[in-house]
Amino acid sequence: MLQLRQSQSLQQRLTPQQVQYLKLLQLPILSLEQRIKSEIEENPMLEESNEEEEIPQQLSNDEPIAESVEFGDSGADVPHPEVATEQSTGDDMQRTADQEDRLAREETTRDEASNDYTFEDFMNDDTEGFKSPSSNNIDEDREEMPQAASESFTESLYSQIVMLNLPDRFRALAEEIIGSIDEDGYLRVPLDQIARDASVFYGDEYTIQEAEAILRRIQKLDPVGVAARDLRECLSVQLDVMPNHSPVREIAKRIIHDRFDDFVNKRYTALTRHLNLGPGELKSAIELIQHLNPKPGAPSGALSESTKYITADFYIEKTSDGKDFVITLNERGIPPLRVNAAYKDLIRKQAPEHGRPLNAEAKDFIKKKFESAKFFIMAIYQRRETMMRVMHSIVTHQRPFFDGGEKYLKPLIYKTIAEDIGMDISTICRVVNGKYCQTDFGVFELKYFFSESIPTDHGEGEAVANKVVKSRIKDIIDAELGDEPLSDEKIVQLLNTEGFDVARRTVAKYREQMNIPVARLRKKLV
Repeated sequence: MLQLRQSQSLQQRLTPQQVQYLKLLQLPILSLEQRIKSEIEENPMLEESNEEEEIPQQLSNDEPIAESVEFGDSGADVPHPEVATEQSTGDDMQRTADQEDRLAREETTRDEASNDYTFEDFMNDDTEGFKSPSSNNIDEDREEMPQAASESFTESLYSQIVMLNLPDRFRALAEEIIGSIDEDGYLRVPLDQIARDASVFYGDEYTIQEAEAILRRIQKLDPVGVAARDLRECLSVQLDVMPNHSPVREIAKRIIHDRFDDFVNKRYTALTRHLNLGPGELKSAIELIQHLNPKPGAPSGALSESTKYITADFYIEKTSDGKDFVITLNERGIPPLRVNAAYKDLIRKQAPEHGRPLNAEAKDFIKKKFESAKFFIMAIYQRRETMMRVMHSIVTHQRPFFDGGEKYLKPLIYKTIAEDIGMDISTICRVVNGKYCQTDFGVFELKYFFSESIPTDHGEGEAVANKVVKSRIKDIIDAELGDEPLSDEKIVQLLNTEGFDVARRTVAKYREQMNIPVARLRKKLV
């Protein structure tokens, strides 16, 4: 039986403008540059502004032109990007007396007209303040850095197949093997499966012996050891192709072939006993093995295929007197934006009083694009204000760090910053995620300044950030003797004597997070 019911519920929803603002807020500086370029291409009412051009004044009393004031101009009550501020947006968009009179005349005209939307109402809409922040008056050309053409790891192997002088039949099998190599340079797919797949795909029968022969030749390509099926085989191939047939190389080959488990687990006493080696011979062989490449496919140095550069979103510098800090938002690639004046002039000439009225569809399109441009510029401005407020609060709470360095880092959580600036925790997360700041001690991700607290014995209620404890653990391990590495329990005892109240499982967790092996695997030959 159908029933008609009525219910009432309370829901919270975001407007499209709020969603756009939140999306822009979480973008780092490079992504924001691309987003602005994309928006300019999609919206004809949005354009870059020339900072040197004068703001257009009213042509006459009967034909007002909407004025725009750049945020950061000396004539506006808006803070400079280098100064963190907490002023409201409403204070930044005060209208002058002349503009108030103009708006009053426009409101009178609207009241006398019909209630329907007219083109004049839209064209006279106030656009004051709808210009984005300037790019700090930097005149340098924003040219994109050219990228050098490079050959990928797989392409390099394909090109080297020619040097093997293989028949076409085996060249197809070699390409199949190379196509199965992972990013570290290892062959994880079983060789017999590759031979079967190649037989089906190319219509030729390949035996496992033929595949093994081709694989051996591929493993000697550059880099040597590529297409190995495990670490043992990779190191063995690199030792086999060494031109120097020294006794040290022969000892290294015996270690890899016969006592590989003892080598991996650093059981040096067992190695000297089973291979009848002296301490000096074993040390030379181990050093030779350690200079081999365990990941032939991994990029290194200038050969890296995807070198990533970090662009700081903030620059934090001390003032000349050393008593305060200047926080600068990186806006080098952010052009000042404005509503396209050329489009507005073109549309004004097609207004009804000129005898060429626009149809309803054109008016609706123009209105949407115009409002979209205004909301986008305002979102850029609000993003800037929010980021500056968050960074200013972080500097305030982490003042000892910016004065003295990492060992003075204090415990800090998102909730503290949110309560300080009166925003939601989710907003703080969006600002912090993927953003970096450049300080006197290096470039740090904003997430770095947030950490859990570790109690100490230095004073009642005093605590330090867990990153300070991690740094101290690393310093202790770096200073330990190579033949007598410290256990986690011994590290706990040392930390407790320094006033850090930590447990053994905490030390083990922090050590694993820093990718430091256990004491047994840190043992070195001296």
